[in-house]
Amino acid sequence: MTSPNSSVLIVGAGTFGLSTALQLLRKGHKNVTLLDPYAIPSPLAAGNDINKIFQSTVSDEFYSELALEALELWRSDPVYQPAFHEVGIVYGATGDAAVAEINQRYSRLDSKGEDIQKLETPGDFAKLIQWKGDLADDLKSLDLESSFKNWKGYFQKNKCGWTFAALALNNAWKECKEKGAHFFRDAAEELLIQGPNCVGVRTYSGAILKADRVVICAGANSTKLLNYRGQLLAKCWTVGHIKLTSDEAKALKHSPVLLNLDEGFLFEPDENGILKFCNEFPGYINQDGTENISGPLYRDQIPVEAEKQMRGFLKQVFPQISTRPFDAAKICWCTDTPDRHFLICEHPDMNGLILATGDSGQGFKYMPIIGHYISELVMKGDSGLPEVHRKAWRWRPETAEGRDIYNLQGRFGGSNRVKDLSELSDWTN
Repeated sequence: MTSPNSSVLIVGAGTFGLSTALQLLRKGHKNVTLLDPYAIPSPLAAGNDINKIFQSTVSDEFYSELALEALELWRSDPVYQPAFHEVGIVYGATGDAAVAEINQRYSRLDSKGEDIQKLETPGDFAKLIQWKGDLADDLKSLDLESSFKNWKGYFQKNKCGWTFAALALNNAWKECKEKGAHFFRDAAEELLIQGPNCVGVRTYSGAILKADRVVICAGANSTKLLNYRGQLLAKCWTVGHIKLTSDEAKALKHSPVLLNLDEGFLFEPDENGILKFCNEFPGYINQDGTENISGPLYRDQIPVEAEKQMRGFLKQVFPQISTRPFDAAKICWCTDTPDRHFLICEHPDMNGLILATGDSGQGFKYMPIIGHYISELVMKGDSGLPEVHRKAWRWRPETAEGRDIYNLQGRFGGSNRVKDLSELSDWTN
């Protein structure tokens, strides 16, 4: 049990780090420091984005329940509520495996009496994803014979939508500052170990930061500080932006999120008229040559094959804009555990070291609530977590023994395989 005056150093000021700092400060901790090489929100943070999907139902019942817990705070917490847009989600799929997944989610929601609508024809999808207002007639060139072809899915109206992720990060940091959080702008170079204890970090610039508790919330960069024995594997996905005219943006305002598990997803335009879209595929890795470890490589470019997939997805939905130049394109890094459960626990061999990583591509939707659990772990040790959470998020290197780093891990789309970036030679400008 730590006292409110115990020093806590959080390595990484992204989704998990800011959520943890905020909860610690709200619970009365007075000595909380965030360490990150970039100003908040970091351009490298997976959560620094204009849109993130919020789903209240995912493939796993445990994380679906956790999402409903987070939903209450997305709706009510003054930090998170301004960033939440409960516009609903149109779900779709084309391949057999993805359609089976969609049907499973539909059945679960239907059994709970949720407000959902089955979608089985191209026209069903087109009624929900369309241009509206004055531009509707001008842009009504959607050919239903070639668009939404073979799509099956459903529309969930409530308890889901999208979050303005960068705003949520900024709002969390604003309250952290108001409550006395410290921020040290530098990169963590190594952990400071004294006997069985972790007592702080040394930074890239040589600064020594001591703390009673060190919390690693470094996402895809977590493996730079510690040997996770194969439990973490950094993967990236591709993101594109196209800037619409003001009339076009108005015509798509308040549209539901569109998520096809095989093809991709997109959002209504943001306040600047930027339409964000992504292709669905199992992800890219970047092996560094040691024990199948993948490390992040940051580029404001995407592979040409990904651009083709993204434009193919757009052509099915909004063919009128599918050939326009990208306003931005980048790769975004997350880190997968073998079973896609988070890794949130005390390190078994180092006192004072807390691990809070392994987002597995699904972390942001839980931002309002995840810091509660991590902060309880910081304050009370493993006993601070409910048993089901403690079991799911424990240190578990046995799950990585013989790990197949090319396992799809329940993801669909594209070439239906995980690729190493070294396989790719053609990138966008």
